[in-house]
Amino acid sequence: MDRNDALLINVSDQAYALPLLQIQEIRGWSPVNPLPNTDASCLGVLNLRGHVLPVFDARMILGKPAAEPKPQDVIVVAMLDDKPLGLLVDSVSDIVEIDADNISRADPGEAWSSGLIDGIATVGEQLVPLLALQKLTGNRLPALIETA
Repeated sequence: MDRNDALLINVSDQAYALPLLQIQEIRGWSPVNPLPNTDASCLGVLNLRGHVLPVFDARMILGKPAAEPKPQDVIVVAMLDDKPLGLLVDSVSDIVEIDADNISRADPGEAWSSGLIDGIATVGEQLVPLLALQKLTGNRLPALIETA
């Protein structure tokens, strides 16, 4: 039976799952340097051990009300195409194993299909959207990542 390891995150009182294999680290919020002419969800960049780390606001990407980052917020650092990116979330709650049989994948025509998720997982009694990092960031990545 195939298993998917996932990191459960919370964004505006909603749980989501990220693929654990793409997660590099979890760090506390620290101020970022804003960038001009980037997607509104790109809060800016910070220095991560000598690498430029763009930080995106998960609230904005997921259509939730934007809020000023708070000290208790968390930046989940993930790797996408061998480049780090940060995703600002409200909190991280758990690491879980999800059986492939407990994941529903949407066909493109289904009403709950979304461009941001790979499927819906049953975790305990809860239905949790599986977020796709590539789809979340899409064309939001600033050009500076290409040269970092």
